[in-house]
Amino acid sequence: MNYNNNDSDKNGDSGRQALRGFYSYKNTFDEDAVWLDIPKNVIFVDNTDPHVEELEASLLATDSRRYRNVLSNEQLDANVETDHEIAFLLRHFAENPGYWMDLFDLDCYFSSLVPIKALSNSLLKYAACAYAAKQLSRVQGAKAIMGGRCSKQALMEVWPDADKVDWEWYGAKYYDKAIQLLMKELQHDGTSPAPLSTPEAFGQWQAAELYDGGERAGKRRRRCSNGRFSGSHSDEVLAATAILSVYEFLDATGPAWNRHLSGVKSLLDIAEIGIMPLGQVQSPGNGILPRLTPGLSRARRATFWNFARQDYLSAFINECQTRLNPEDLLVWTEAGLQLDSNGFVRPSNTDEESNMKEDMISNALIWLLSKIVNFIDAGDQINVASTGRQSDQGPMIGVSQNTLLERWHRLQSELDVWYNGLPETFQPCARLESARVPPLANGVDDCPFDEVWFSMPMCASTMQHYHMARIILLINKPHESTARRTTVTDRLKSYRSIESEIRLHSYDICSISMSRMDASSRIHSLQPLFVTGQCLTEPRERRTILGLLRGIEADTGWATEYRVKQLLKDWEWEEGATGS
Repeated sequence: MNYNNNDSDKNGDSGRQALRGFYSYKNTFDEDAVWLDIPKNVIFVDNTDPHVEELEASLLATDSRRYRNVLSNEQLDANVETDHEIAFLLRHFAENPGYWMDLFDLDCYFSSLVPIKALSNSLLKYAACAYAAKQLSRVQGAKAIMGGRCSKQALMEVWPDADKVDWEWYGAKYYDKAIQLLMKELQHDGTSPAPLSTPEAFGQWQAAELYDGGERAGKRRRRCSNGRFSGSHSDEVLAATAILSVYEFLDATGPAWNRHLSGVKSLLDIAEIGIMPLGQVQSPGNGILPRLTPGLSRARRATFWNFARQDYLSAFINECQTRLNPEDLLVWTEAGLQLDSNGFVRPSNTDEESNMKEDMISNALIWLLSKIVNFIDAGDQINVASTGRQSDQGPMIGVSQNTLLERWHRLQSELDVWYNGLPETFQPCARLESARVPPLANGVDDCPFDEVWFSMPMCASTMQHYHMARIILLINKPHESTARRTTVTDRLKSYRSIESEIRLHSYDICSISMSRMDASSRIHSLQPLFVTGQCLTEPRERRTILGLLRGIEADTGWATEYRVKQLLKDWEWEEGATGS
């Protein structure tokens, strides 16, 4: 403490009088007094309870953050938002795009909590509004009526001449504002220059975070463990970044989407100590990491699994490795994944109260799919220093066919265990065979697929991805060693068996889609339908798949045309052709 800093001595005559009184202290001592040199800065040690002190500091910090949020909201540009505009877009986000993000989350964080958090967090508000507006631009302002028929909609549900509004402009406006706020959040200190209000600036930031000068990612995370991403405020930053990633994924799968995914991964790396308990230790013997604590917060769990799903899809679409390392079991178990002592997903069809719910069972499949995609991308080589991120790829070494076959059978076994442990909610409730339904009178070609309906859209979508996992594993089954001679007949039997299995799984995928799932399930059916289209050969099968894919984009705005064009190219069909 510096004695020269006295708030009562700053201004006016009273201050000067006080100073004169203060400096006349020598008059109170006689000439025999002994004077000691006192340092200018004196540190006082308080022996009060440190735990109480920490609690008080925490409460003060919480209050200060709350006041800062209120002030920041009061200082918002009045030209950016209007009450009707924000209410309309936030409600549309909650009922449509946000709900799509919550398909595999029973807690419904994005559709239920994000609109509430947006009241005090401008970054979340603008991210949600940007996504909602962009989705409207993809469907010419068309908005489904929630809750069925109604005689009169609420004012916040409708927008005048919505089909004539430039929703793309609204989306870009809120996206730009969200990026500006996000970049401010990512500034390392208050002296940093003003952030650029462009997506490229976000890409520059995440590139800087990924560059660690040779340090491993774990060291970088520990270096940042006590930083600004260890509290509840960072939950909202992570959630907003996830929303902005889906904003890009809505109509593209190129650099912009991948840039945002890399940014989310960087934020997860920085915040990792904050989302994982430091007391967790590796169990002896089997190397499996059980969940010893509640794990991630609601927001971070929703963000993590949303990112993991996009990460697996990005790796599948771009034919590369996932950013998340599926072998880093601590990350996945803290997010809720339950594994047994052999590293298999624990069954959920038992009477145990601790069984995983449907959303976590579905997420467990994403973990398995990430492993499968990485296995396929590696081919006949294995990465000796893989961290699940392409930028960290180490030297590649070749492996024998027998080793590859063993790894393939391991993945097959993991899928088997997952499937055999499913509860009854993953069973279809109804099946309508196409052969029993007469062709429509309007001349539409009869459909070759049955209709299979699940009562839970989440389970329907999960089963489509399960059948897709089976297909891509079967297609990429390593050849058995030629050292062990087999007859031509045996090999042909093996190939025909694989082809028959692939056809069955393809039909299961299409049958689920034919039941007309809700929008959230339909957008997640894109990649399974694309894989099915690569497997089936009959013209009417292919025409049906094209219709399903194009219907997704027409009804929801979710981009599917890039997959349609790829199928037409693979089939050698002309653009716009329906086959014969």
